[in-house]
Amino acid sequence: MQINSPPIRSYLLFLCLTVMGYSPTHAQENIVENYLHQVGYHAEIYNGRLETTYNKLYYENLPYYMNDSYAETSIIYKNNYYPAQKARLDLFKEQLIVLAPGKQYGIILDSQNVSQVNMYNKTFVWLVPPKGSGLKDGYYIQLLTGNQIHLFCKESYMISSKEIVYNFYPKTQHYLLYNECFYPVKNKVSVSKIFPKYKKQIHKFSRDGKLDFKYNKGKSLTSLAGYCETLLNSEDK
Repeated sequence: MQINSPPIRSYLLFLCLTVMGYSPTHAQENIVENYLHQVGYHAEIYNGRLETTYNKLYYENLPYYMNDSYAETSIIYKNNYYPAQKARLDLFKEQLIVLAPGKQYGIILDSQNVSQVNMYNKTFVWLVPPKGSGLKDGYYIQLLTGNQIHLFCKESYMISSKEIVYNFYPKTQHYLLYNECFYPVKNKVSVSKIFPKYKKQIHKFSRDGKLDFKYNKGKSLTSLAGYCETLLNSEDK
């Protein structure tokens, strides 16, 4: 179902930029929220296809990030900032779904126009990796953004069936982006292979910092990637 909305995009962008230039963050969000409340369902972010929900009779679980509830979310969509949204993220279909004000059904956003999603204290970005990388387009958790290194976590769901009932099972992989290449990483060994000249420093940093790549992989990889960023930056000076 496609809903035609009035030409408000330019006005919303102008409003956001004006507010950002002259008001503190709290005031920014209040003014934008008030504007969204006034235009309601006609805001551009609510102009999209309706979500086709999963029939819980046929699925043992659902592939949404965290759960299938609509969580408090802020979204940058078509370069416009939308705070205080209700949204959920389907990691099997790679869809971000927002709940329009006063409605009981979700609207699927065009992922190509989503720049950033903040929910559950995590920042998601829509990535389109190079074809040769072997990675799929999708929503990736942004763990580190440096001058030379970026670190992402990809949480995805695979599906298996047992008679007429389907089950989703999660898969998590971390990727380090360096020199426009995505490298799968899981511990200090895989990271040191990307930066062989820093192998000794990487292993020492991991040992001294008691990094735990088995039970605290995301935090440990983020810390190690940040250290590698420091090494690279110091080399450039």
